[in-house]
Amino acid sequence: MSKMKELDLIAQGVADHMKELLYDTVEWQIADQPVNGDDFNEMHSYVMDKAIEKMAMELPEFRRLNIGDYKQNTITTG
Repeated sequence: MSKMKELDLIAQGVADHMKELLYDTVEWQIADQPVNGDDFNEMHSYVMDKAIEKMAMELPEFRRLNIGDYKQNTITTG
């Protein structure tokens, strides 16, 4: 197995573990919110997405490319 493939597998394992930790942490952080059921699930998903977005924005390549400021091209051509 190539070194890059091996490192990719390690990175995937780390990502999987961090996703589990983030899921549990978000659940713990919003546990005292006065919502339940679908509203709780929606809030949980929102907080997870925002946390991941904030972490991604700390990566140098995302800041350089202004990924967080991305806006879809809505200009139509005739």
